Formats: sequence, C-alpha cells, structure tokens
Amino acid sequence: MDTRTTSNLDALAVAIGQLPPKLRGALVEELVNELSSARPEPGTRKASIIDTIVMQALAETPLSTRVRTSNKVARATRILPQSARVLASDVIGVAEVVLLAPDMDDGLLAEVCATDRQDHMRVITKRSPLSTILADTIAELGDNGTVLMLVSNLGARLSKAGFETIAARLGSDPSIAAAISQRGDAPQTLPRFARPTREEQLSPEELAHVVTKLSDEGRVQEAVDHLMRAIGRDQEGGRLILERGDEKALGAVCHVAGVEASVYEAVVVSFRKATGRSMDDVRKAPVRFRLMRPAEIDRIVTRLPMRRARQPA
Repeated sequence: MDTRTTSNLDALAVAIGQLPPKLRGALVEELVNELSSARPEPGTRKASIIDTIVMQALAETPLSTRVRTSNKVARATRILPQSARVLASDVIGVAEVVLLAPDMDDGLLAEVCATDRQDHMRVITKRSPLSTILADTIAELGDNGTVLMLVSNLGARLSKAGFETIAARLGSDPSIAAAISQRGDAPQTLPRFARPTREEQLSPEELAHVVTKLSDEGRVQEAVDHLMRAIGRDQEGGRLILERGDEKALGAVCHVAGVEASVYEAVVVSFRKATGRSMDDVRKAPVRFRLMRPAEIDRIVTRLPMRRARQPA
C-alpha cells in the first residue's frame, strides 16, 4: 500500500477504536458480507484494505459477532488472511471453523500453535492431510493428549525430526508409543520408546475382565491401579481420584483405557460400597459415562501425572 493509503487506514483505525463494541461488530459483519459478495482476487487493493479494517475492528467486538464472522471468514481465508489469523487465535468456539478451513494458510496456522493453546492445536490435528510444518510444530509444543491425537492422524506428515522430538519428549507414554507403532512412516532408527509392561499390553477385553473381577471382589483400589498403568499414568493419581470421590475422572480413565460402560459401572459400584456412599443413582453411571465429551476426557487425563520411571534393581 502507498503512504497515503497507510495514513488513511491509521486514521480509520483510530476512529474504529472509538466505536462502541456493538457498532464495531456491525461494521465487521457489513464489511465481511461485502467482501463475500464481491469476491475480489486475493491481494488486490480492495481485499487488502477491507482485510486490514476487519482485522483492526475485530478487537473487543461481541462474541456473537465473532462467531458469525468466523463462519464467513473461514470461506474466504485467502482473501482475508489477517482477519483469519486473528479469529484462529480467538477462543476455541470462534476459532475452530477457521482452524479447519481447507484454504487456511499453514504458516498462519503455525503462528496459532503455542503451549497455552492445546485446544487449538487439537483442532488443527484433525486436518488431513496435515502438513509437515504443522505436524512438527505440534510435536514440539503439544501435551500428551494433543500429541496422541497428532500421531493417531495417519494423514499427519511428520518428519524424522518430528518423530524424534516426540520420542525425546513423550517416549514414556505407552498410548503414544502404541499409536506410533501403527504408523508405516515412523523411521526405523527412531529412539526406543519405553517398553510396555505386560499389564500395559493387555487388550481392552483382558483389561475389562481383570478390572471387573477385582471390582466385584471389592478390590477397587487394585482395579484402578490396573487402569492407571494401562494408560501410562501414575497409580498415585488413581488413589487421589478415589480419595476425592471423582467419578467423572474415573470415567475419563476408563474411556482412555478402552473399556466399556459396564466396566466403569462395576468400578463405581465397588467404590461406593467401599466408602458407604449412596447407591440410589448408581445405575445411571453408564449413561453419564457414554455422555462424556472427548474434550472433557482429554482435559482430565492430561492433568494426571505420568507413570514414574522404574528404579533399577
């Protein structure tokens, strides 16, 4: 843009900043609607000017406006790249549709990735194919739950360096190791992940049998210990869950371990009997288990401490 245009836009930005949020939101929606109708070529003068105005006006606009705008910008990310970047970094309810937009630039998505934006990176991992620049960035910045989603996406194009980063950071997580073992593109020279114990190698059916049997025998602590080992989390975390009576956390652990609602119900029944808690609504446990959302499960499990390394004999 020439100096005169830049100066005019700076003056306009000041004027926009003085508008109340509702009027600013109305301005954003009108401009995006105008651009969506006109469909100018990316990089043209008109597109660049409107993109700059929308990007500046988005600050402090109402959430409802940003949600509506994100749906329209997601269909025009090449025309509105600056606005797309702002919306992609917004709260996840606004950002998700932009993060999954087919034409969203990989460079802009890489800028969104950060350790304090795990929800954003988890949405990005759903893209398929997922470019190497994005896959390797998430390999470096993602927590256990995010990286597990990454390596489970067979369309994620991880480089050798990306695999090595995961091995160095999260090689002790058996869930991640198991997911990588299912990939045909993992390098043969990849540093060894922690070898799973026999309990971690149990199939979901075998684990379900063991956990149900222990629960029916009133040995709920041992049952939870098995579940925690199966997902690579420290047993102490399971004991704390029982001490708090956190049945939702128990459900999250059961989900990740791959056992059915009936197994979860057996654990809850055993726990309530052991602690003298009411059994009035215990039959609703399977329903609550099935209604748990993936994001909620991820949030609970990623906060559990990793299994401690074994001390040499």
